[in-house]
Amino acid sequence: MPLPKTPILCYECYDGRPRSPAITGGSSLARERTYRRGEIYEPLPPDMRHWRLPFSSKTSILCLFCIRSADTRYSVSDGEMRWLLVAAVVLGAGASPPDELLIETDKGKVRGTILQAATGKYVDAWLGIPYAQKPVGKLRFRHPKPIDKWDHILNATRPPNTCIQIIDTVFGDFPGATMWNPNTLLSEDCLYLNVIVPKPRPTNAAVMVWIFGGGFYSGSATLEVYDPKTLVSEENIILVSMQYRVASLGFLFFDSPEVPGNAGLFDQRMALQWVRNNIEKFGGDPTQVTLFGESAGAVSVSLHLLSPLSRDLFKQAIMESGSAVAPWAIVSRNESILRGLRLAEAVGCPHSKDDIQAVIDCLRKANATDLVQNEWGTLGICEFPFVPIVDGAFVDDLPQRNLANKNFKKTSIIMGSNSEEGYYFIIYYLTELFRKEENVYVNREEFLQAVRELNPYVNNTLVLRQVFGVYFTNIRASSLNNPWPSWTGVMHGDEINYIFGEPLNVAKNYQPWEADLSKRIMNYWANFAKTGNPNLRSNNSWTSTYWPQHTAYGREYITLDINSTASTGRGPRVKQCAFWKKYLPQLISMTEEHHISTSPPTHN
Repeated sequence: MPLPKTPILCYECYDGRPRSPAITGGSSLARERTYRRGEIYEPLPPDMRHWRLPFSSKTSILCLFCIRSADTRYSVSDGEMRWLLVAAVVLGAGASPPDELLIETDKGKVRGTILQAATGKYVDAWLGIPYAQKPVGKLRFRHPKPIDKWDHILNATRPPNTCIQIIDTVFGDFPGATMWNPNTLLSEDCLYLNVIVPKPRPTNAAVMVWIFGGGFYSGSATLEVYDPKTLVSEENIILVSMQYRVASLGFLFFDSPEVPGNAGLFDQRMALQWVRNNIEKFGGDPTQVTLFGESAGAVSVSLHLLSPLSRDLFKQAIMESGSAVAPWAIVSRNESILRGLRLAEAVGCPHSKDDIQAVIDCLRKANATDLVQNEWGTLGICEFPFVPIVDGAFVDDLPQRNLANKNFKKTSIIMGSNSEEGYYFIIYYLTELFRKEENVYVNREEFLQAVRELNPYVNNTLVLRQVFGVYFTNIRASSLNNPWPSWTGVMHGDEINYIFGEPLNVAKNYQPWEADLSKRIMNYWANFAKTGNPNLRSNNSWTSTYWPQHTAYGREYITLDINSTASTGRGPRVKQCAFWKKYLPQLISMTEEHHISTSPPTHN
């Protein structure tokens, strides 16, 4: 008899917890459509000899028994059941063995799932593997604690929670802004990671660990723009991404063991330790790990390069639009404490510096959402409320001093920026901060000191000699799919969709040149992860355009743009830099010689 119209929970038989319909009713099994974790598989063809679903025969059989028992008003004869079981065997033939998605980590067993990239290729995925204890209650604000072992099979098949943060509502439903908003449940219970592996399963594959950005106040590894399936399946690398605490929950500091600061960085480090301990079981090489991140993620990557606690947990690094010497990347300990006291006052907690324990006790009990929504006080342009501090442990000294003292990991790095990085921040901050009634003045000494402290490390010969290879890129291709106006150019974050292969998704209607650019960028990044050289592939072949190393003398870089062949150059933004390197020193000399005042005018 025909199958019932009543929904039948097929996929949920697999993990034992019915949640959503997986097979909808229809006239016969051959015309059913099977839904599994958001993916639709086409109806069974009449000739099933060549028909394979991307999951195991064990899964199919479990689902078929579910079909028989889902609604007792409909019966299935023994003959029909034999036919169904035969179909299950055929469907499972040639698919991955059922235990292939079951991995035993050092903490317990995890079962993954199979996902399909936009290109049609499949990957194995383990989503939401816990790597630390839930940072709640007395563990709020503290460094992460190792998670206890579990003796059951953990179903790592759903994207993890996003750490508590504010939601961007400045531009309403404008997709250029909402694309960065969380897409999973907000929760303090958020210390999970994801592992995405190409099919067939590799051995000793290069591993890329993604650290998301968001100014240390927002961000999530689960965002659609970070979808790793295409990058993994096209370049045959393993990708790991982690959630880490942001905002005050991740970076509040009161110089106390209970609120030691940099908790979010220690979250990242614990995730990296998990990779070192477990990635080999997923087909990865624990000695071939490349960190890559953008914005605050790039700042994090560079802090790992500098940190004595984590620099040995990876091999090399890629930094996109950010570094530890960015002016907003680190604040002083005193400033961080003052911001914490202002936050305490804003949420109605004690806020005296003379009784920090009372402040901590109250903030630990405060509503987490109230905390993140009250963090934004009076800040300058491109400043974020709670960011890393020099804690003497993870960040053992100021990044500038570490660089000057050659105290960093000696390895190869890729770093770069987009052609219009600043527009994104101008759009957000200009109208809020540059009001007519808010005149900003600076005296002569403050002006001169600020000039002297401008980043001195981009062309520092001594620093560049200490690393094995530096590759610098400038991305100048603005996607036609970009929701922002064309005059904004290639803004902060605009390269990410190319890195993760979104233009290869034909449903997104990208242009052919955009797909080509994405392929080239993915290949450069993956080559670097595999060989330490963006030009050299793992099969010892070379890319068509050679990306030269960046040196203090030549300042070589590559431009990635609409042209099918990338161009190379020397000294990005030469004209702009001429002001800072030539004309501004002359201005400084003149002000020192003639005592030109930059103080506000006095009014009689």
